[in-house]
Amino acid sequence: MILRFADIEINTDRYELRRNGELVDVEPLVFDLLVHFVKHVNTLFTRDELMDAVWSGRVVSDATVSGCIKSARRALGDSGEKQLYIKTVHGRGFRFIGDVSQDQPQTFTAETTSTYKQTKQAEPSLIVLPFKCINGIPEINGFAEGLVANLETILTRIPLLRISAQASDYAHRNLMPTARQIHEEIGIDYLLEGNVQLLGDQVRINIQLIDAKSGFRLWAGLFEHALNEISGAIDGVVIDILSKLEPQLNRAIYHSVCASEGPPSARELYLEASGILALKGWHLDTFQEAAALLRRSSDQDPAFALAPAYLSLILALGHRVGLLSQWEQTKAEAIEAAEHALQLENMDSTVLGFAGCAMADLGLINRSLPILKHAVELNPANAQAWAALGSAYLIDRQPKLAIKNLTRGIDISPLDSRLSIWGALLALALMQSNDLDAAQIQAELACQRDDRTYLSRVVHAAVLLRGNNPQAALQALTDAYRIKPDLSDIEIDALISAKLGKQLRALAVQTGQKPG
Repeated sequence: MILRFADIEINTDRYELRRNGELVDVEPLVFDLLVHFVKHVNTLFTRDELMDAVWSGRVVSDATVSGCIKSARRALGDSGEKQLYIKTVHGRGFRFIGDVSQDQPQTFTAETTSTYKQTKQAEPSLIVLPFKCINGIPEINGFAEGLVANLETILTRIPLLRISAQASDYAHRNLMPTARQIHEEIGIDYLLEGNVQLLGDQVRINIQLIDAKSGFRLWAGLFEHALNEISGAIDGVVIDILSKLEPQLNRAIYHSVCASEGPPSARELYLEASGILALKGWHLDTFQEAAALLRRSSDQDPAFALAPAYLSLILALGHRVGLLSQWEQTKAEAIEAAEHALQLENMDSTVLGFAGCAMADLGLINRSLPILKHAVELNPANAQAWAALGSAYLIDRQPKLAIKNLTRGIDISPLDSRLSIWGALLALALMQSNDLDAAQIQAELACQRDDRTYLSRVVHAAVLLRGNNPQAALQALTDAYRIKPDLSDIEIDALISAKLGKQLRALAVQTGQKPG
C-alpha cells in the first residue's frame, strides 16, 4: 500500500518513505509508528495505546515513545515546534493530521522484479514467518506465537536490519509460497521459519534461516527445552536461539554486501566494517580495516550517525588497550567521532551504546555512564550497551556493578568474537572483587572463544598470577606473545595495571623464560 500526503509518500510494502521524491532513512519502529498514525488520521492516541499498537504491548519508557515521535517528525520534515503533521495534545496524547490518499501496491512479476532490484535500499531485510505447531496443542500454539513476536522484537537490535511487518499475511494461506516467491512479492532478503513440536515432556523447536532470493538454507538449528521450563520463561528460549542465529545472519549480510556490484553506499560500508569485526574478531588488522571503511562511510554520508559512532568505539578501545598507535591523535579522533554521532542521533540505542562505550574507554566516565544507561533503557536487548556499561564501571573501580552489567551483556549476546573481549573484562572485574576462581573460569572461556586475541591471554595470566600459579601464568603470557610477538609493556599494563604487568615480566625474567 502507498500512502500519500503533502510531499510525503510511504510505501508499506517496500518499507520506504520518500519526501519530495527523495528516499528518507527511517528506523523500523519509527516507520511502524508513522504508518499507524497515517492510517488513523485525526485519531487521538495515548502513549499506552501507541505502545499496544507499535510495541505490541511491550512496556517501554516515555523517553522511548518521545524519541520515536521526534524521529518520526524529523523524517517528515516536521518538528515539535512546527507540529505540521503529528500534533501533541498536552495531557492526552498525539494525533496525526493531513489529507491522506491510498494506492494499491504494484504486483511483483518477472518484469517488475528487475525494477525493484534497481530501487532496493542497501539495508538488509528479514521476515519471521509464523511458526508451525505440529501437535496443535493450545499451550504450544501460544508459546510459538510468543516466540515469533520476541524474535522479531530482539532482532531489531541488529543495526540497519529491517524486519517485515507482513508475516501475518502468510499465517492462514493454504499453500505457503516458496522463499523465492516471498522475495518477489515483498522484496525481502532473508526468511526465518520454524516449527514447534511437543515430544513427551520436551518441546522441540526447529528453525532455519533462508536466503529468500536463492531459496538456499543458510543455517538450521534444533532446540529442545523441558515443557515445564517454557511456561513464563520464553526469554531464555529466545536468547538461546538468537545466540546461534544472529552470528549466521550477520555472516550472510556481510557476504552479501561484499558480493554486491557497483560502488558501496555509506550503509554498505558500515555493514562491511561491522561484519569484519563480528566474523574476524577484534585485532589490530581488523581494527584498522574497519576504521578505514567507517571513515569512508562518514565522508560519503555525513548525516549517517552509526558510522562515526562505531568508529569512535573502535578507536577508543584500540587506544585503551594499546592496539592503535599515535595515541593522542587517536583519542582526539575518537572523541570527535563520538560527539558528532551523538549530535546526529541521541535517541538510537545502538548509537548511544557505541559512543558511550568510546567515552568510557577514553576515561570519560561521568560522560559515558548517563549515555549508556539511556542506551539500555531505550533497548534492553542491546547486549553491547550492557557490556559497555559494565566496562565503564570496571574502569570506575566499581566491580560489583561491572560484574552485574557485563554478565547481563554476555548472557543476551550472540555467540560471536565479542564474547572474548567481554569475557576478559568480566574476568578483570571478578579479580577486582577477589573472586579468583570465577575470574579464572571467565578468563579461560574468553581465551577459548577467540584463538587470535592476545587480550584474553594477558588477563588470564594476571588472574593466574593473583591465584599463586606462576608457571601457568607464564604459559598464558607466552601464549599472548605467540599471538602478538611485538606485544609491548604498555599494552600489557593498559589491560591489567602497571603493578601486575611488572610482576608478570619480573616472573619471566626470574625463570629465564621472558617471551620474545
